[in-house]
Amino acid sequence: MKNIFLLLTFLLSFTGFAQKIKLENFQFVSYDINSSNKVEFNSYSTIDKNGKLNVYIDGYKGKTYYSYQLSENEIKAVNDLDKEDLESFVVKRHLDPNHGYVGSRNYISFQKNGKKNEICFILPFMNSEFLKILNSLEERIYSQQSTAEISKFNIDFNKLEKDILKQNQIDNYLPQKTLPPPPMSR
Repeated sequence: MKNIFLLLTFLLSFTGFAQKIKLENFQFVSYDINSSNKVEFNSYSTIDKNGKLNVYIDGYKGKTYYSYQLSENEIKAVNDLDKEDLESFVVKRHLDPNHGYVGSRNYISFQKNGKKNEICFILPFMNSEFLKILNSLEERIYSQQSTAEISKFNIDFNKLEKDILKQNQIDNYLPQKTLPPPPMSR
């Protein structure tokens, strides 16, 4: 009986010290804007205060939903996003000459102490610290483990689209997608 009590005490104290997400209403979106100025959602992710990552992906498997538990290190990394204003992670606002961009745009939004922090960005414009955090998250998001697949959860795509388009106007330095030039003929 004493051993069971000690084990329960140990487990409760361990879970009491578990890392929590300090950011509220965390959202991470990969998207494109079509020629009609409509947002096309590639993925949408949220993280709750306990580090539960819910993911929606519109990909090669169709529209699928997943849920993962972030590790202590992943939770710590996500919490590091609030060390500075998100704009401070931007290291450049223009592509190098003669370079195009064919990737998706991204949007991150969260609240801390009632203050909303959000940004639209592309990976080549962000610093290495930010990319390290994002790569850790994206490994989880795009792993698409069949054991983590869940039923559909609610996403307010209309509100999300409005938020993204509004922020996209603020972060107006993002380049348009461009296709590479055709091969030169001989």
